[in-house]
Amino acid sequence: MTSLDGLFLAAYITAPTDPEGEDAFFDAVAELGLGGLEFALSPAGTRTLEAAWIRQHVRPDWDLVVSLVPSMMLALGRNPAYGLASGDEAQRREALSDVARARDLARTLADEYGTRRVAAIEVHSGPGPRGGSRSAFERSLAEILDWDLAGAELLVEHCDAYVPGQSPAKGFFGLPDEIAAVQSFGLPPDVLGMSLNWGRSAIEGHGPDLPLEHIAAVTGAGLLRAYIFSGATGEDTAWGPAWTDMHIPSHGTDPALAASAASLLGPNEIADTLKALADVPRIGLKTAARPRDADVATHIAVVTATLTQIARARATV
Repeated sequence: MTSLDGLFLAAYITAPTDPEGEDAFFDAVAELGLGGLEFALSPAGTRTLEAAWIRQHVRPDWDLVVSLVPSMMLALGRNPAYGLASGDEAQRREALSDVARARDLARTLADEYGTRRVAAIEVHSGPGPRGGSRSAFERSLAEILDWDLAGAELLVEHCDAYVPGQSPAKGFFGLPDEIAAVQSFGLPPDVLGMSLNWGRSAIEGHGPDLPLEHIAAVTGAGLLRAYIFSGATGEDTAWGPAWTDMHIPSHGTDPALAASAASLLGPNEIADTLKALADVPRIGLKTAARPRDADVATHIAVVTATLTQIARARATV
């Protein structure tokens, strides 16, 4: 099989939802030869955040990029004012408390293993312009940057921006505002940088063109530190309605990708993206399997098929 060395996987997205299947999936992923995981900062009390679970199912040599999205989306569902950019101070503080949990995870793992385990923490500009401000977002970033993150980089991950007249998946701040917020600190990108997701850019642009424009903007600013491949589609599929952020896999000839034929992401788009990325230090995949109750082998086949597309394209760049 093509080498997957150095690639990251958001295994929590693809894993089965039952505990036994989830454990088996993570154990199988450990055999793929990856460089690390995009790791979910799930709600407090989730078993996958327990040190014993991580010790058993997450390779000790893996770097982890911790994503706040799982906790963030649940919080936004309870209160749409939640977020690091919120104009509601209580909800801004609530979002900061979730980032503090990611910080504490980074510290706990660094203490246990005697080295940095969390390579980066991804944060977001929610709730966006309809309930927040760039100045509030910058205040939140300033507070986080004062914390001891145990060596983790702080990355602003761009999600689809609010576009008037268009139903958003997340509807946060536009990329120019996020770039300006990051640049306002004048810090090296390995302290405060940015990450992009192909599918989220495609959702914002309702097509496959905006991902390359976003890459050009962030690399032009010298800020890109991670890039995640995730599909998107303008059709209703088993992953949900058109333009929803449900991580449809890429399309391709592998039988494991037959169900995702409507995805806008495929081998050509992956190759074009990798050419534009140049030397971004982290490249990963975030993709969901359907049906949700498929067995572990099916879930593994889906991620392996798309990771192999990325690895093959990477070998030609």
